[in-house]
Amino acid sequence: MMTVRQLGLGVEFFGQSWQDWGDRDEVGAVFTLPHVVDLILDMSGYSTHGGRRLATLRVLEPSCGRGAFVKRIVARLIQSESEHSEVIDWNSPELADALRAVDINAGSLTIARSAVEAVLRGAGCPPKSARRLVSTWFNRADFLSHPWGSQFDLVVGNPPYVRIEQIPRRMLERFRREFMTVSNRADLYVPFFERGLQLLSDDGVLAYICSNRFTKNMYGAQLRRLISDHFRVRYYLNLEHAQPFEEEVSAYPAIFVIDRNRGAPTRAATLDDAGPDALRLLQRELSTPSSLSNVLSQFEQWYPNGSPWVSADSRELGELLQLGALPTLEQSAPGTRLGIGVATGADRVFILSGKCPDIEDNRQLPIALRKDITNQGINWSGHYLVNPFEDLDECRLVDLREYPGLQRYLALHAERLLTRHVAKGHPGRWYRTIDRIWPRLQHDAKLLIPDIQRPDVATIGLDEHGRYYPHHNVYWITSASWNLQALKALLRSTFIVKQVRAYSVQMRGGSLRYQAQTLRKLRVPALASLSSDLVDRLASVANSEDQSEIDSIAQSAFRPDLLK
Repeated sequence: MMTVRQLGLGVEFFGQSWQDWGDRDEVGAVFTLPHVVDLILDMSGYSTHGGRRLATLRVLEPSCGRGAFVKRIVARLIQSESEHSEVIDWNSPELADALRAVDINAGSLTIARSAVEAVLRGAGCPPKSARRLVSTWFNRADFLSHPWGSQFDLVVGNPPYVRIEQIPRRMLERFRREFMTVSNRADLYVPFFERGLQLLSDDGVLAYICSNRFTKNMYGAQLRRLISDHFRVRYYLNLEHAQPFEEEVSAYPAIFVIDRNRGAPTRAATLDDAGPDALRLLQRELSTPSSLSNVLSQFEQWYPNGSPWVSADSRELGELLQLGALPTLEQSAPGTRLGIGVATGADRVFILSGKCPDIEDNRQLPIALRKDITNQGINWSGHYLVNPFEDLDECRLVDLREYPGLQRYLALHAERLLTRHVAKGHPGRWYRTIDRIWPRLQHDAKLLIPDIQRPDVATIGLDEHGRYYPHHNVYWITSASWNLQALKALLRSTFIVKQVRAYSVQMRGGSLRYQAQTLRKLRVPALASLSSDLVDRLASVANSEDQSEIDSIAQSAFRPDLLK
C-alpha cells in the first residue's frame, strides 16, 4: 500500500513516535492492483507451480496496509495446502509460521486482518482457527526497528515512500546511524530495502514495487553498491510510465526482485502499460529462454560497483558503452563550460516582469526564463533580474548607499529577504541572491537549455550575442572553441536525447531532466575529430524542425564505427 503521506505531499511523518502516526486516520490510500501483485509473487517464485509447499517458506510483508499483498499470499498459501493434503490442517505449525505482516497504522491493520480472515473462512477454515492465524500473522510494529530474530524466504510488498523533508530530524539521524544506505537525500523506502535484504535467508528473495528514483539518483549510490556487492537483481521492471495502482499517482514505480544468487544474469524491461493483458504477456515470458523473449532483456552482468542503472534494455546499454569512447561535453573542445542560471531565493523580489523605473538601469539585467527558450532563438518575455552584486567578477555586494533606487526597492522587501537561510547566516549580506551573479556570463554567447523537457525532442536556444542572464531552471553552455550552432545540432540529435533519457530521472509523462549531473555525463564527438565542412553542415541544421535531418548529419559526427 502507498499513501499520500508516502508520496511526500507535505504531511509530517510519524510525529513524536511511530505510534503517533499510526493512530491517525489514513490519508489518500493508493493500492497496488491485484494483477500486479500476482505478477510480483510469480516473479519472486511464490507460486504453486512446481509442486512446492508454500507453507515451508517464511514470508514477511513490511508495510501491509489494507492487505493488497497479504490477501493474495494467503490465497496462494491455501491453494498450496489443498494441493498437498486432502484436508487442510489449519492448526499446522508450518502454516502459523508461514506469514508475518506488519504496519504502523492501526486502522489499516484492522482492515487487513478482517480481509484475510474472510479469505480463510471462505476456504473452510473454522472461525476459531482463522482468528488464531490472523492474530499470529499480523503485528502492529515499525518494520525498521522491530527485533525480528530470524530470517525470511520472501520479503515482499510496497514499502512507504516518504521524502526526506517529511521525516523528523531525530528519526532521520537514527536512520543514518543504523542504515549505511541512508545518505544525502535518501527517502524512507531506502532503509526498507536495506532492512529487507538483511532479513533474507540464504535462498531468500526480496520483491518490492517501489519508486525507481534510487536507481539513478545520487542518494541511491550506497543502496546500489550494497546490491551489486552482495546480491543479484533477478528482475527489474521499470513501470515509471505505467500505472500499477488503483488510483493514478506520480510515484515513478518499478518492480525489484532481488536474491543472493550473485553473478547470475538479470532480466529487465521497461513497460508503458501495466494492464492485465500486458502483464499476462510478461508472465508467459518469465519461464521463456532469454533468446526467445520479446519483452525482457537479459544482462549477463547487472550494473557493477553501485553505478546508476541507466537502462533496462541491454542493447541500449551496449550503445551507451560504445559512446564511452567519446569525450564528455566539457572535454570535447578547449574552453567548454556548463552551469546553471541564478537561484535568487526570492524570485518575486529579484525577478521583475519589466524594467522598474525606480531602480538604477545597471542594476537590472535581462533574464532568460525557461519559457523564453526555443530552438529558433530566445523569445524574450521582457523579464529583468535585480542584481545586487558589483560588476567586477568578485563576490562583493554593491554598497546600497551608492544606489538609492535599489536601496529603497530592497528595503520594501527586507522582511521577506531576511527570512531566507542565506540572510540568517550572514545578516550583513541580507540582500544578496542565493547564487552569485557573474556579469561576464550575460555577455557571453551561450547555449541555453531548459531543465525539464519533452522526452523525444530537445529544446536548445542560442543567445548568440550575449544579451541575457539565465534563470535557475536554465542550464548554459559556453565555449571558446565550438561553433555553438554546430554544438547545438549535436545536442539536439537523437544520440544525445537517448543519453539524457538514460542518465536522468524522468518526470511525469516521460519528461526529461537536463540537470548538470546529466549534462556532464554526455558523450559528444571531439571538435578536433570533425572536419570544417562537417561542422558547417551541423551548424546549418541547428534550427531545423526535421529531426531526421539533424540525425543524418549527426550520425557522421558520432563516428558510425562506434554505433554499429
